[in-house]
Amino acid sequence: MKKIYTILLVAGCLASLAGCEKMLEKTPDGQITLDKVLSNYARSKGLLDAAYNEMYLSRDEICFVFQTVDCLTDNAFWVQIYNVNDWHNGSLSLSNPCITDLWASPIEQLWPDFWRGVRLANNAIKYLPQSTAINTQEMQTWVAEARVLRCWYYMNILEFYGPMPWISEPFDPNFEGWADIKRPTYDEIATTISDELMDVVRSGILPNRQPGANAAHVSNGVALAIRARVLLNNASLLNNPEHDRSKWQRAADAAQDVLDMSEYDLVPMSEYKNLFIGAFTKEVPEIIWRSWRDNSDINNKNGVDVGQYPYASITHIWNCGESPTQELVDCFEMTNGAMPVTYDDDTHTKVTVTPEAAELGYSEAPGGDPYANRDARFYIDVLYNGANYGKPYNCTQDYIIETFVGGRNGFNDIISQETTRSCTGYYSRKDKQVTYWGPGGAWQGNEATHWVLFRLAEFYLNRAEALCELEDYDNACKMLNRVRTRAGQPAIEDVPGFEKSYEFLMPRIRNERRVELCMEGWRFHDQRRWKILDQTNRLVTGMRITRDDDGVYHYERRKIRDYQSYTDKYLVMPIPLSDAKKLTSLEQPEAWR
Repeated sequence: MKKIYTILLVAGCLASLAGCEKMLEKTPDGQITLDKVLSNYARSKGLLDAAYNEMYLSRDEICFVFQTVDCLTDNAFWVQIYNVNDWHNGSLSLSNPCITDLWASPIEQLWPDFWRGVRLANNAIKYLPQSTAINTQEMQTWVAEARVLRCWYYMNILEFYGPMPWISEPFDPNFEGWADIKRPTYDEIATTISDELMDVVRSGILPNRQPGANAAHVSNGVALAIRARVLLNNASLLNNPEHDRSKWQRAADAAQDVLDMSEYDLVPMSEYKNLFIGAFTKEVPEIIWRSWRDNSDINNKNGVDVGQYPYASITHIWNCGESPTQELVDCFEMTNGAMPVTYDDDTHTKVTVTPEAAELGYSEAPGGDPYANRDARFYIDVLYNGANYGKPYNCTQDYIIETFVGGRNGFNDIISQETTRSCTGYYSRKDKQVTYWGPGGAWQGNEATHWVLFRLAEFYLNRAEALCELEDYDNACKMLNRVRTRAGQPAIEDVPGFEKSYEFLMPRIRNERRVELCMEGWRFHDQRRWKILDQTNRLVTGMRITRDDDGVYHYERRKIRDYQSYTDKYLVMPIPLSDAKKLTSLEQPEAWR
């Protein structure tokens, strides 16, 4: 009997070409023969578990060190260190993927990890039917799950690296055709993924929604969500420059397939925080799939320093990490639906307050208040000067945020070192909890934090975008309004200056998507599929607030730094050089040739 490490090598996908020793994992229990795997229940199930175990499960684990994907965009700023600094310095190259793990060896991360996920899913698909230790129903269920997981990894590969060949069978150990493997079109691989997922859904093997106790496992809802996102990417400008309307129709229909599932529904705004905070096994109607790992430590790596609390001794954080930019804050409407400001120049430091925002009291003049009467999501997602963060664990006094210079969370002018104080004047709140902190340490009164992978609101916005591209403005507005009215914002038809046109609606759909999904990791891909990097990744700004002797606040928009992450080379990441040398027919993205 061949040893299992040989079997796993035979099953290697493209990632195995890198020569990484991680490709040679043993089975979960350390056994090394295939017959012992397939004759044992736990070992057989381990084939599926291994495929699940390749997933990124924390929102701040993709970028070294503990940096969130939003920091690679204009949504959030991280000080000038580690991967994000290299990224925005324009250092992305064939030999420097920037998104790496400097604590690992090799440091290359996304490319081999995603391909390893494909390979392990293929192992499960191939070998589970040969197991003598599981019954037919278990075999069919686990194979169906592995097929969905394979599509999940492919979706990630496509979003970062563009279309790649569909690998559904383990390669023969004597395979020599690496130089003949070619890159398919995006539509070809998107169609393959769509067909694969629909085959699983139509088989009826998986439930539409997994019960709470089994919520880590994929379902038909997850399958349809992956399909809808892939087909939206397929229709977008980056992959559909000819604006093929049939691709937009497929994207619209795929989003509707998700929305038609009776098992899912938007939660009311009073329960919005439950999307990100709470026990994993607790069913939340809007959640289609989320990470099962507790990411509560994000409070320590990407949160606010509650250690400045004046009423008790509380541990200080390691780093404030992701700091929302002024650009993101400017996306949150006023309660009447008006945008707060327009930019007067390319620096974003000179603005004009819109008349409708001024009517609700928006002002950046001395003594003014730019934070009143904003979209309800602003107060959930962002901590700003004067915000009430609530009571730390086992404390009686509220923690009030002070971002003015000299305040307890005051503005940090030094952007080149790790810091507990924000460089933008804002802190991330969306999946954070003040009760994580309390006298004596952390992890005391908080609930678990989970990264949301798919939730229903995304698919209203996906369909709204696709319908707008199809010039079906009435129905695009209906989809958009489902998300807006949940947040308490007026219907899009009632906002100041409304016009039933592409020129008005599409920017508002994109803005709604940026607000609704902020700090969840998806703007990184939206900027690329829309091909707007040259408009958005030039610079970021913050709000530097000072307080005079009379207690009056003075507001100054401050440029934080220039970015160099806006060229076409940042639209699609290159194949790592080590593998590109072997896969000579698998062309690099156009900007990298």
